[in-house]
Amino acid sequence: MSKKCPVRTLSELTLAELAGTIVGSIGAMVQLSHAFGIPPDYTLLMVEINSYMDNLGATSNIYEDLLRVILCSDSLDASMRFCCLQMLLNEGVQCLVTDIFPLAYYERILQVIAAQGRGLRQLNMKGVWVKEECMCFMFEIVKRLPHLTKLIIPHIANDNLLKHIADYSRCMRQLDISGETDITEIGIEYLCYGECRNYLTCLDIGSLGEENICHTDVALLLQNLPNLATLKSYSFVGRSLQYIVEKKDANFQCRLVYVHDTETDAPTLDAIVHSCPRLEDIYLDSPEAGILEKLSSVKLRRLKLYKFSAYELVGLMEHTGKSLYHLTVIKGYGPLEIDRLVRSCPNLIDLDFYMMDSLTFAGDTSFTNLQGLEILSSPIQKPSLRRFICHTTTLRRLAVDTVTFSDDDISSMVIEHDFYQLEDVWFTSAPYLSVAAVEILMDRCPELQSVGQLSGWALTPDDVTLLRGILTSCNSSLVLSPASIFP
Repeated sequence: MSKKCPVRTLSELTLAELAGTIVGSIGAMVQLSHAFGIPPDYTLLMVEINSYMDNLGATSNIYEDLLRVILCSDSLDASMRFCCLQMLLNEGVQCLVTDIFPLAYYERILQVIAAQGRGLRQLNMKGVWVKEECMCFMFEIVKRLPHLTKLIIPHIANDNLLKHIADYSRCMRQLDISGETDITEIGIEYLCYGECRNYLTCLDIGSLGEENICHTDVALLLQNLPNLATLKSYSFVGRSLQYIVEKKDANFQCRLVYVHDTETDAPTLDAIVHSCPRLEDIYLDSPEAGILEKLSSVKLRRLKLYKFSAYELVGLMEHTGKSLYHLTVIKGYGPLEIDRLVRSCPNLIDLDFYMMDSLTFAGDTSFTNLQGLEILSSPIQKPSLRRFICHTTTLRRLAVDTVTFSDDDISSMVIEHDFYQLEDVWFTSAPYLSVAAVEILMDRCPELQSVGQLSGWALTPDDVTLLRGILTSCNSSLVLSPASIFP
């Protein structure tokens, strides 16, 4: 039988109880104020709650955990979440995720963070899209939070904000200024010569698939941020490296471990291999035919390819596959024999196939360490798929969009082979699988945590109601998906 629901820890129960007490106190005060026709006195309540917390001996970690639980709560309206932010944020809190707020709260949120968040090391404002009229408050946050090491502010950065980061953020290591922004070469130069230039290791900039930041500007970053290891989101890193090697410094080398490049040609890939001696992870989108072999000397840990030749992939794996742990391939042209990958990539942990022309497997051995397998929009015959799965009993995650397995197929597979580590099964369309298949998976896979997409299986709403009743009565932690389609 699949795992039982774990007993909540004392710390979780206490945190939930304390958060409920705080939210309840605010709600009671608001209701009482409305009953007497007077505005709520949040200042007095703030003093009382913080006094209560101090008397309990609350540490900064407790304030931080309370903010995490309350701000991400879908059941609380924005006014309640903002009130809690105002009451609980203090100099002891080191990590804050604002989550999503309506536009009307942006200015007040920024003011609270600037005034009360001096101790923050990590700030994630992904749910607060600061507009130009509020940017002055964002400047104040950067000025007043000198200890920030991680700042996530997608879609809002401009040159002035980068100037403030360059002038005041001496400890910044991770910066997310990705998305559609108003950054120009001027802002890039501020960052290149700012206080944090020697500390930045991870920079998320630009939009995936769009060159909204010029590759020559990104080249400036690569040349002037000596410890930069990852440029996330930006999809034309190879073009920037080629520009440096051909126009600025033929001997240039950097510390990048991850590179994402689009429409890569032979000179660009040569520049990547030459200038990135630490390269471990690469994503090539639509590489030129015949160039993948140039990666043969690189000890890759991760490889992601889009629009490529399956034949070239197999050839590359024969040279560099032994070091590979994660392989994602999308829209590969030509048939791909998984058996050849098995021989070349014995250490794979994750393997994802998307929109491949065709897949086959006819071997007697498979990956000994494979934990994750996804096959989506990639034709593979039932005997090949069954054989591959049955020879890969180390799987934790299995996702296939369309399967023609019957209940008997699933039964024989999990009885004859021990899938003792399997946690997630996702078949988007499985028209021949019924309640019996779910029950045998529950019985034979002790680590199973989720099964889906049951709306594509041969199940009725009554079947799912029955299964959920069984799971509830057994205190099983197994989740059946989706939850919204069936009652």
